[in-house]
Amino acid sequence: MITIKEMAEIAGVSPTTVANVLHGRTKKVSKDTLERVQDIIEKSNYVSNMGARLLGNYGSRIIAVILAYSRSDRSNVIQDPFAGSIIGAMEQEISKRGYFMMLYTNPNIEECLHMALAWNIEGLILLGVDRKDYYTFRSRLDIPIVTIDTYFREKDTEFVNIGLQDYEGGYMMTEYLIRQGHKKISFLSMDPVGEEMADEFIDDARFLGYRDALEKNHIRYDAKRRIVLDGNVYVREKQLTELANNNFGDSTAMFFAADYLAIEGMNVFYDLGYQVPEDISIVGFDNIQASLQCRPKLTTVQQDIAEKGKCGVEQLMEMIKKDKNKCVNKRLPVQLVIRDTVKQMDGTEHKQKHETSK
Repeated sequence: MITIKEMAEIAGVSPTTVANVLHGRTKKVSKDTLERVQDIIEKSNYVSNMGARLLGNYGSRIIAVILAYSRSDRSNVIQDPFAGSIIGAMEQEISKRGYFMMLYTNPNIEECLHMALAWNIEGLILLGVDRKDYYTFRSRLDIPIVTIDTYFREKDTEFVNIGLQDYEGGYMMTEYLIRQGHKKISFLSMDPVGEEMADEFIDDARFLGYRDALEKNHIRYDAKRRIVLDGNVYVREKQLTELANNNFGDSTAMFFAADYLAIEGMNVFYDLGYQVPEDISIVGFDNIQASLQCRPKLTTVQQDIAEKGKCGVEQLMEMIKKDKNKCVNKRLPVQLVIRDTVKQMDGTEHKQKHETSK
């Protein structure tokens, strides 16, 4: 097999120039040289030796993606529809740029750190970490780091995060339910919420949007309608069964903080003989594919999961090539997706399918 040195001799350039072209570092390579070297690489059917690259001075081209989510009811976090969608989008974007994705799933932050330290990675994308964990990574690793869905505070600096308009989505969905005549609306998620934690987690922001929408529409927030679901699916099923058999906690609508929880709830209620939306209105958040496939189709808040993964990779690549110490907090927009799971309180089912509103 032809070597980098041999290709350099044919092209009349240095081995370093050939290596730069192979590894995508072409900013300082002239157009003519780039085309000449690329032509030789293509005609030579060159396949890089990854072992040599890992040991060499050209960089590993490895981007690590760490999922630190803790889900006690799943043996594999990738089974989560959100995680699967965003991982696929990131892998495609990383591969397109000539890099390789290393995926690691572990809720133990110290073990995640040990993995990152053990490999010659060029950048890191973190999902499922809080701001404290991010700064732990940053203090121990001298590489560009991007977080996805981490909530930072106004005083925080030197972080790059790709997030979502979670508060706005929570507010938007709650206002929609109120317009349909619902005043007794429960909010259900798996993350506990307290005033001291109100800016720390995704579900906190969605909850605050829900609560503020109630208050601005002159509906008193009732703490009993804030329902914390257990992390274990079997315990959750028991919780949802008790709620259903107790008149759904005297609520007419349930706002689940994630689509998969909403669909899970619909299935539990269906097995108990209850109908959605006739007996209880249900809405979710995320607009995963299953929300369109389930019956009835789920009313939800849409986020572009693939765009979130793509933006994370784009920001990381800019940090690798330009400035690893910049500060960006990008929050992608959301939309309301109205389908079939909300009943108007005059007794008629809402039939406006697939309508979206900002």
